[in-house]
Amino acid sequence: MSARWSLGFVLLAAASCSDSEDISKFSYGAEQPGTGLPEGGEIRHENVRILGMPEQTWVMVYQYTAPSSEPTAPFPAPAEDGKGIYGGCVDERNGSPTWPFTPIKNAKYLDLPKVALSGPGITTALNIIKTNPINTVGNSTFRKYDFTYGGGAPGDVKGFNAGMTTKEMSKPGGEYTLDIGKGAPMTYFIPEPYTTPLGIGGAATVMIPAGQDLEYSWTAPANDFGKSGSEHTKKTYFNFTLFADPSSANPPQFICFPDVDGHQVIPKAVIDALPAEGLIVNANLSHYLEARETENGETRRFDLVSIYCNISTYKKQ
Repeated sequence: MSARWSLGFVLLAAASCSDSEDISKFSYGAEQPGTGLPEGGEIRHENVRILGMPEQTWVMVYQYTAPSSEPTAPFPAPAEDGKGIYGGCVDERNGSPTWPFTPIKNAKYLDLPKVALSGPGITTALNIIKTNPINTVGNSTFRKYDFTYGGGAPGDVKGFNAGMTTKEMSKPGGEYTLDIGKGAPMTYFIPEPYTTPLGIGGAATVMIPAGQDLEYSWTAPANDFGKSGSEHTKKTYFNFTLFADPSSANPPQFICFPDVDGHQVIPKAVIDALPAEGLIVNANLSHYLEARETENGETRRFDLVSIYCNISTYKKQ
């Protein structure tokens, strides 16, 4: 699969090398165990700055089986190869056909033999417990789940994440290991830190000029494309900006991907279509495709997702 269509525009754009190297031959998921398999599980491990609050750690895990699931990597591609009115942004207002927003239909969520996390900031293996009461919303996404291990919405004092607020448990650049009691433990890396554009993640509301393109830049951390320069490694990250309207029935509005690392243009058409105020997220996300047995001998993709995440409110002016 080509980068352009396997992870959509996010790979062509956000994973571009800092020297603007052509990565059209970059193959998403190449040589990864879960390549081409239908989605079946995930760890989402995040280092978060939200609304100016102290740096936090969020973590959740789930595995499921279902009658059917598309064997695609997560993000959809912008319309017309990024040349449409929304440019490098995907219109999510009618729901995404894929991860990370659309609920999984007819899924059976699975009890796991164990869910243990280890790595920087964790003295002994952290036992991630099954949510009680049931957690239906995943971290940094509006997708619904029957249940997860860990998780919990921000501010939910009963949620597992309420005890995970120390930033040391999601050290940027740190290597972490997840053991679900199926196959060998799985390893991944939290993306490196960077200074976000527009002050996203701080306490101040991000003011967005109405009726015009929104252009901004930032200093992107070095990206890793392996020895060949065209590999998707565990240290490869993708940048995106997400706009959301929590007051609506379908909160995600647009997800936008840079043209090159460290530079983003949000077209006027997107700005015009956004509600007057909402949430803006800017993040670097790493995503590695492992594979694990679900049940009855079926093997599905298990997504190792780690995020350096920044969340603010925005208002058009």
